[in-house]
Amino acid sequence: MPINPIKLENLRKANEESHRLIVDSLREALYNLLETKEISEIKVNELCHAAGVSRGVFYKHYYLITDVLKDDIKTVASDVRKTIGPDISINWEIILNAVYQHKRKIPLLLKAGMGMEILDEINRSIDAVPDQYKLRIAAWNGIIFNVVGIWAVSGFKRPIKEMADKLTEITMHLYDAEVAAAFDPQL
Repeated sequence: MPINPIKLENLRKANEESHRLIVDSLREALYNLLETKEISEIKVNELCHAAGVSRGVFYKHYYLITDVLKDDIKTVASDVRKTIGPDISINWEIILNAVYQHKRKIPLLLKAGMGMEILDEINRSIDAVPDQYKLRIAAWNGIIFNVVGIWAVSGFKRPIKEMADKLTEITMHLYDAEVAAAFDPQL
């Protein structure tokens, strides 16, 4: 007797919802633990207890504790990447607003030593760019990454508008000084 397609679809949706709840619980518990501990001090048992899941459930979804963070980095980087338009010099306020939505996560990700994973994820956009622009995009991604890192480590103390104005001024000077041409011979 064939399985009812409606029941199969409902089961699929329930499984997706269960997966999302488990991942969200592990992620939130890990960020809470990172507020008081180094990532190297956090054990799987402790994370599972804080998230309210079993070790088996953890290992069904992840291999290492850092995989929980790597999974979330994709979301953070995607949110920032979506805001970067063709002219970064006029998009700083939009970019910084996107970053600020993750103001709790970014410093904890950096504290956990996930900086290179963040940069790698931001740089994934380079794959879709024509070769003549890859170096330019990589340079701008590095600038964005470093600005965000410094801002995050400072506790996001400087207001977005002030940061955006200063960064716009700086990046406009890069264009004026033809520094941008050094990144892209096509300019």
